[in-house]
Amino acid sequence: MNSHIPSDVTSKEYKEWRVSNLEGSGMGEIHLVVSTVMLSYWCWKCKTAADYHRNPSQFNGQSWSRFVFECVVFFVPMFLALTDRFVYETFAVLVATSIYYRWKIPNPPYRHDKWAPDPRAVVFDKTYVEGKVTSKSYLSIYRAEMMLLTCFCILAVDFNVFPLKYAKVETFGSSIMDLGVGSFVFSAGVVGIKPFLPRRVNDKIVTATLGHQLKAGVWTALPLLVLGFARLVLTESVDYQKHVSEYGTHWNFFFTLGFLPIFVPLGMFVFSDLRITSTVLLVVYQGIYSLTPFGSWLEDADRTDLISANREGIFSFVGYLAMFLMGMSLGSEILPDAPTFKSRRMRLVSVLGVWITASICLFLADFVCGVEPSRRFANASYCFWVAGFNSFMIWMFMLIEEDIDSKLPPQLARSGRPAGYDVPQILEAVNMNSLTTFLVANILTGATNMLIETLLCDTAQAYAVLVVYTLLFMLPALLLYHAGIRVR
Repeated sequence: MNSHIPSDVTSKEYKEWRVSNLEGSGMGEIHLVVSTVMLSYWCWKCKTAADYHRNPSQFNGQSWSRFVFECVVFFVPMFLALTDRFVYETFAVLVATSIYYRWKIPNPPYRHDKWAPDPRAVVFDKTYVEGKVTSKSYLSIYRAEMMLLTCFCILAVDFNVFPLKYAKVETFGSSIMDLGVGSFVFSAGVVGIKPFLPRRVNDKIVTATLGHQLKAGVWTALPLLVLGFARLVLTESVDYQKHVSEYGTHWNFFFTLGFLPIFVPLGMFVFSDLRITSTVLLVVYQGIYSLTPFGSWLEDADRTDLISANREGIFSFVGYLAMFLMGMSLGSEILPDAPTFKSRRMRLVSVLGVWITASICLFLADFVCGVEPSRRFANASYCFWVAGFNSFMIWMFMLIEEDIDSKLPPQLARSGRPAGYDVPQILEAVNMNSLTTFLVANILTGATNMLIETLLCDTAQAYAVLVVYTLLFMLPALLLYHAGIRVR
């Protein structure tokens, strides 16, 4: 941090100084902490399957007892891990509990004839409809968990209970909040491929035209851009603390999210192979950054005009666009319904291959070429790190689902599962209205900082405020979910 420390901890200057020049933490620690969200899902999935198999006719996945269990298993480990308290103990408890409930699930009936067709595969294959895209529970849970992690961190970072090693780094390095920003974009890309996939319309398989994709992209972008301008006006009008080197003087994350739907169809029109397009974008961007004076200008230029004042947000957009396209590439492989039971399982191999490829690219960029990850500029190392981590998380979610579903009766192999069996209601609510949840969390974060001096709160007060905050940003999503309304 800077040598000059503002004396007033409640001042805007101190709050800006507090989150400046941070160096983050090691990737190993980050991955350990964030992996608790995956263990929470494993624990919930095992207990849910055990409850269902014990008494299928009485299973109610949306009861109050299930809701309380979901809150405990998804929120408590996240609170403890992200505030650096009892991380290893939380990890051990989740693993032990998951193993116990996994043991309670009965094995499927023994097949005397190993060469006979698997009854699950027979039912699964017969129910395939070309061009149909049904929701994937592991994707719904993965996206909702990343959203919860992001929403929790944006307020928790303003309290002393949140370790600053998890906050966004200044320029180069890695942290949980850096990973959260990238994961937000990557996960949006995974499901963002859906409008571009062939779909069934009147018994015909059709694909959206470029004009239709651009029109849809503009309509998707408008609300986000409006939110971006609204956030800019509000933060300037109340003199809200702002870390200028994060996105720039006027830019914010809503602008980055807003421009993505407009540029994605153009990128796909230039070249349809998303892996090649995203890789070329990153290589060219990183090459210009590393081999020309452009990199020095990005890091140290004075903020003399609109472009230089917002250079982080403007030029990091190239990296975020590449990251979004990487997510779309993965989504194109796992989002369409698998035609056969075997092809569904082969997707595990495909996603594992994506993780290995991204990890190799990260190793070459970071350890061979010496390019440290930078969320500030969304450089190649950062994008490969985010893509690799998220691919691995999706692979683990798929593996857990595949393992538990292998014990399902044949008639539940593709559909017909009771409500609350595949996705917990709190995560389904967030997934149905993720943008609404994110917007409410941002509004509550600003309101909390204006009403409470967060840095003066002790540990108990900080936890109390964070618990209330979590319940409040979850409330609109839960109400909309139970009303059957999807806003965005």
